[in-house]
Amino acid sequence: MRRLLAGLCAVGLLTSSAGAVVSEMTPPPEEVVEENTPTADYTASADVLYELGLFQGAGVDRFGRPVYELEEPCTRAEAAVMLVRLLGLEEEAKEAAGTPFTDLQDWQKPYVNLLYHRGMIRGASYDKFEPESPCTAQMYTALMLRALGYSDQAGDFTYDNALSFGMRVGLIDNFSCDLDDFRRDDAAQMSRMALELKPKGSETDLLGKLVQDGAVDAKKAESVHAETAQITALTNQVQASAPYQSEVFAAILDDGKGNSMSLHGTLINEGNRSRLDGMLSIALNGGHSVSQQVIVLRDSSGISISPWTAGDYRDDQVAAFLRDVNILSLVMTPMPARSLIGDITQKGQTYTMTLSEGAAQLTFDDKGIPAISSLYMTLHDVMYSVSTETVKTTDVPAFSLPSGYSSYIKISNTP
Repeated sequence: MRRLLAGLCAVGLLTSSAGAVVSEMTPPPEEVVEENTPTADYTASADVLYELGLFQGAGVDRFGRPVYELEEPCTRAEAAVMLVRLLGLEEEAKEAAGTPFTDLQDWQKPYVNLLYHRGMIRGASYDKFEPESPCTAQMYTALMLRALGYSDQAGDFTYDNALSFGMRVGLIDNFSCDLDDFRRDDAAQMSRMALELKPKGSETDLLGKLVQDGAVDAKKAESVHAETAQITALTNQVQASAPYQSEVFAAILDDGKGNSMSLHGTLINEGNRSRLDGMLSIALNGGHSVSQQVIVLRDSSGISISPWTAGDYRDDQVAAFLRDVNILSLVMTPMPARSLIGDITQKGQTYTMTLSEGAAQLTFDDKGIPAISSLYMTLHDVMYSVSTETVKTTDVPAFSLPSGYSSYIKISNTP
């Protein structure tokens, strides 16, 4: 899997150095490894789309199970097919008029024809669509936005800012899209997230609209809506918690490219915004390593980190690395991003969430404050686990964004 879920939040007693804490992360007993190792991809999202009849994948295996080939690149033609199926328009596509494109195969024509005449897709030139060329994250985001009723021609967004606009409306989060290496799993995940969004001017979400149009079975949609409601309720509970302060430690031991990092410091979390003052250490595969004091901020505009100026590192190198490993998003919120969460089970005030490469638990105290969190993660087929406690404070001072905020490295693409 190209994405490593490699963050962990440790609060309370983790006051030793980053190296000392990392050395204490020993693999748990074998039975824990077996119990907490889910599939490390977006198969769950593809399964949801498949059950709803909105995604067919690449056929079935010898046991009759769908084969998605999620790690394969997504082509422009495949993007058109996925979009038409997501909108429940496959039958209508069979009757669509032709286009000027001369390079389409027969199986591709109905999908491209329909989207072309609806103004939702364009060619590479007047008579060439280039169906086998890669579909980029920017292109697929623009397609999804048009599917949700937003128009670049009407000025809702521009093609150039499609990614940032997609983040703003909730189509993309820090985990749901590999901006540099867009593949079928990215497309499936973004399509799954689109189902939960309300099209422009609509009172119901896209999934509800598909039910109204008769494209999706109501009972199947009901189970998806129930899952969404559960996640929303838990997220709201976390955000409504009283402010708290904690000691945080997060680390990635190996990102598969020889890079590693750790971040530890004091976090003040106020629900909708948080600030962490601490030490960030990064070692890149060129052999260079450096540690530097940083300020990490999260608010409605995204996550930012104070300028990186030390040694042989450039700001864009560090920002790209942090964005790739997504560790800040895990550190700066008590809830993982929506797109990482699979099944949620609840026992009392303890919620257990299956993640894309591990499992997390969140336990609230009697006043509704996140008191204990645990994260299990897999790195190169070895499971690591850490359990932590939050230090609750009665007086957490509010903070203001520093005057130089605009010069900070932006980890999100939100304008």
